[in-house]
Amino acid sequence: MDVIQTKNYAELSQAAYKVIEETIKKNNGAVINTTTGASYDGTFELLVEAINEDKLAIDQAIFTNLDEYVAERDKPFTVYTYMHEKFYDLIKTQPKYSGLLDGSTKNLQAEINQYNELLKKYSRDLQIVGLGVNGHLAANEPGTPFDSRLFIADSDESTIQSTIAYQKLTSEEAPTQMLTMGLADIMEAKHILVASSGIRKAQAVKDTLEGPISEDCPASILQTHPNVTFIMDEDAASLLEKNYR
Repeated sequence: MDVIQTKNYAELSQAAYKVIEETIKKNNGAVINTTTGASYDGTFELLVEAINEDKLAIDQAIFTNLDEYVAERDKPFTVYTYMHEKFYDLIKTQPKYSGLLDGSTKNLQAEINQYNELLKKYSRDLQIVGLGVNGHLAANEPGTPFDSRLFIADSDESTIQSTIAYQKLTSEEAPTQMLTMGLADIMEAKHILVASSGIRKAQAVKDTLEGPISEDCPASILQTHPNVTFIMDEDAASLLEKNYR
């Protein structure tokens, strides 16, 4: 595992962007499966800037997403909304293909089935994930089996509260379920990128990097993957006992 400690969020965003840039430049028709959220807001800003200034070509790249809330697609908190408002609607050149889960459909199992086919079709060069305050990856909450596959997940209370804070929702507005790729799906990617920022993530970072490999901390499974880049800022790294570059 390549663990990178940055001084602040701006440096973290730049480091995460560089991983994406290198993946696209090294792989013709690169397949990137991404997440959303606060840890990557700055990274998406840099990605949009690079594309629009012709520093990065994505016209042959494939972009898919990790998860989606079970909710109407046009809700302000959905992955669909995030990806359009922070990426697709801002870039002058679109990827060759973009695939988003649809959590608004009445037949969620059919959606799972068709997305599984999409994952089989596009072998991922880079899997981008965030780290939850309780150690979750995607919507794989503590206790989720390591062999989990794309499924409908119930969100833990800490995850719901994080969504409320980030999206400025009321408790009544907050979604409680997600369609999510499983841990086994995530681990099949050739390269996994994790970015984690802020003091709220410090315990999860410590458990992920220095704790035992346990389903109590789903992200700890990353210790067994041969190619992970884990980027954190000083606050997120504040509880670590080891020194990282």
